[in-house]
Parts: sequence; structure tokens; C-alpha cells
Amino acid sequence: MADFTFMHPLWFAALIPLIIVLPWLKGKAQHSGLIAPHLAEKLGLTQQQPKRWPIGLLALGWLIAVVAMAGPSWQKVKLPAYNLSGARVLVMNMSQSMYATDIKPNRLTQERFKALDMLPGWKEGSTGLVAFAGDGYEVSPLTTDSSTLRNLIPSLSPEVMPIAGNNAAKGIAEAIRLLKQAGHNTGDIILMTDGMTKTVAQQALAELKGTHYRVSILAMGTVEGAPIQLPSGNLLLENGAPVMSKIDIGTLMSITDSTGGVLQMAQATDNDVNAIVNFTAKPLASGKKGHEKELQERLNGGFWLILPLLLLALLGFRRGIVLAAMFVLLPIDHAQASPWTNTNRQAYEIFTDGNYKQAAQDFTSPQWKGIAEYKAKQYDQAIETLKPLQDPTSQYNLGNAYAQKGDYKQAAATYEKVLQQQPDFADAKKNLAIVEQAEKQRQQQEEQKKQANKDQQQQQGQQGNKDQQQQQGQQGNKDQQQQQGQQGNKDQQQQQGQQGNKD
Repeated sequence: MADFTFMHPLWFAALIPLIIVLPWLKGKAQHSGLIAPHLAEKLGLTQQQPKRWPIGLLALGWLIAVVAMAGPSWQKVKLPAYNLSGARVLVMNMSQSMYATDIKPNRLTQERFKALDMLPGWKEGSTGLVAFAGDGYEVSPLTTDSSTLRNLIPSLSPEVMPIAGNNAAKGIAEAIRLLKQAGHNTGDIILMTDGMTKTVAQQALAELKGTHYRVSILAMGTVEGAPIQLPSGNLLLENGAPVMSKIDIGTLMSITDSTGGVLQMAQATDNDVNAIVNFTAKPLASGKKGHEKELQERLNGGFWLILPLLLLALLGFRRGIVLAAMFVLLPIDHAQASPWTNTNRQAYEIFTDGNYKQAAQDFTSPQWKGIAEYKAKQYDQAIETLKPLQDPTSQYNLGNAYAQKGDYKQAAATYEKVLQQQPDFADAKKNLAIVEQAEKQRQQQEEQKKQANKDQQQQQGQQGNKDQQQQQGQQGNKDQQQQQGQQGNKDQQQQQGQQGNKD
């Protein structure tokens, strides 16, 4: 009982009216006789003393009702709550060695194809994009909009890199910066590269030291290697000889083994892509299952006081004592007195089996119904279910549902509401930072799109003006030629007429 508390202690203020009403009821009972006491004494009548037990019964019932509404609690139940899914950054090699032709048509083309194939598999969480050559460059911040990345990847090539080279450590460092900037202490880095030197591998490990980021590598190339055929058709030469680009598996494995990632060689099938996606689709668990967490929620034990209230209510009626005795003597089915009905227990068993949609239909508890709907990715239904609930856990899960739906503003408002109720809610603080950053990135992307559309319209307008000027110039030249032709014909006819008259 050391953990005993009242969940809604303000209800004890309802005892104040009782304290005020009781003296008034007691005084009224003393003066409620039909004959005044002094007249009854003169007439020799004995007046029955007023019964006080109804007032006591009222006071006791009022007290029990107030205690029940105050929510006495001495138990807790564990409710699952979910963090926003983790994040990942795709790091793509844009060095000239990606023009090697050991995988057809070349490494760069296959790298783009496989990057596009991976995007649909990352349905949860956010994904960023980094390209590297001599240095690492942010192509896209973390976003849940895979279409943005899908539009950017085909345009990546070594020609757009400001600094030539092949330094994967710089790309990994830029990926770490993106993850930290978005508030992710854990996450996945998916490196697509055709190898790295031992020096670069040591630099990458130094960047990763002290972090909890997992690096998985999709090796684009073969150990046998191939010459590098540039877009011009010429081979890349070094000291007059073609450069042979080969993959050193050992240096790549040193990265994946140190961080807990996986290494896959590029294949003609989708097995390599599927292996990477399946490994990185879920965030790092940190010893826990998926991104599921457990929060403790107190149980309101006030419902146990319903039975005493019923007994008191029965005693308020005539002949109610017999019924009250029957209530006392009849056994109570303790299985039904549980905070959960049998229906909710069955729904919970379905929930633990992973059938979240069915569990959502069966739960009568709004908290668990909302959790099951969230787990089933029915975010709209989860929002409708959790919205009326005001406890911090339900509001926290409501914020996550808004975030998964992409409504970052509403998610942020919900997290702020949770923190007002429970300022030390660490996960709510973390998720608030995530959705605020996501909303900021979305606004930046919208501004970039607007600017791109504006630039395109200006280019189209300039091109239209240029075409119009060309058409006007051509028409002017044509009119001038026609006028010259007509004038020439006219002069010739006049000369012929004059000559005829002269003859």
C-alpha cells in the first residue's frame, strides 16, 4: 500500500457541501414534529424522537461516492507506447570509379536503380540522402516523402560533385550530422560504394566512434574489378595505363563488423536490395522489441466502492434490508470484478498474437483500442479513438499517430500538451524535437518546389519571348522580300512599257 494515491484528489472538495448541509439537516430533523414539544408535554403526549440514521446513511454514502470519484489507486498496468520510427541515411558514391563496367551497364547506373528499389521498402521512419566524392554533401534532409528522394537520385552523377575523389568517410560524417541534427541518437547509414582504402576506413571508424549508428554497405562492383570508361568514351588513365577499380572486401567488413551492420555484394537479382531493406526497415531496438515501449498507467480502484454504495442505496428503501442481506450473502464472481472485462482479455490475447486489426475491433477499452489501431497502421482510426482521452499515455500515442500520418503541426501541439501534464516525459520531448524538425524540412522543400516552379515559368516566359521575336523577325524578312520582289516586277514592267513606246 506504499504506492497508494488518489488520481483525482480535487474531488474531495465535494465534501464541503456535505459539511454545510449536515448541520442544517440535523436541525431540521429536531424541529420536524407535528406538535411543538412544550404543547406535547402539557397534553401528556410522548413524541417519537427523530431518526438520525438516514442522515448518517446520507453522509456515509456521500463520503464513499467522493472517495470513489477521487480515484483511489494502488495498482499499475503496463501499456505499450510507441516512439516514432527511427531514421536512416542513404549515402551514395559519386566518384569517377563508379563508371567502371564490371557490373552492366556500369556501377553508377546500377547504383541508381538499386537505390530507387530500396525506397519503397522503407515505409516507416524518415530517410535522408547524402552523396560523396572528395567530400560529403547533403542532397536531402531526413524526410518521410520518398517521392522527393525518387526525383533527386536519377540526377546524381560525378559531374555534379564540386570536389572529385572517393572519400566514403566524408559521406558517413555527413550522414551522422544529418541524424544528430534531427535528434536521432540511433539510426542506420546505408553506404553504397565500390570500396575504400584502409586509410579512409580508419577515418570512417573514427567518425563512428562513440555513436550508436549502424552502417550497412551495398558493394557496387566486383573483386576482379574493371577499367573505368568515362562518359566521353575514353578510359581513365594513370601513368598512361588504364585504372582498374577493384573492391577490397576486408576494409568494408571492418566498418560493418564494428557497427553491427550487414555487407551485401551487388547482384543481378533483388536479393541484395531485399537483404538491406529487411535489415534497416525497422529502427535499432536497443534491446527492446521493435520500437515498442511500455509505460505504466495507474488503475482507478474507485469502481470497488460501487458495491457499498448499492448497499446503502438499498438500505434507503423500506424492506431494503432483506435485499441488502442477499447482496452480502451472494458470492461475487471475482473474474468479472477485474478492471478488464473478459472481452478485453480476449482482445489482448489477439493483440499479443500480432492480429492488431482484429484486436482493435474487439477492444472496448479506448486506450487499448487506440494502441491496436496504431499498431495496425490505422492512424486515422487511432486518432479518432485517442483524441477524447486526456491521460498522458493516450495523448502521447495520439501525437505519434498524427506524426505517422504526416500532420506534424498537430503532433507537435499534442506533445506539448503531454509535456504540460508531465514535464519529465522524455520520449515526448524527443518526439517533439523530431516532428518540429520534420515540419521545418517540409516547409523548406515546399519553398524549394515553389522556387523551382517560379524559375521554370520564368524560363518558359523568356523562351516564349525569344520565339516570338524570332517569328517576328522571320515575318519581317519575308514581307521585305515580298515588297522588294513586287517593286522589282513593277520597275521591270515600266521599263518594258517605255521601251515598247519608244520602238
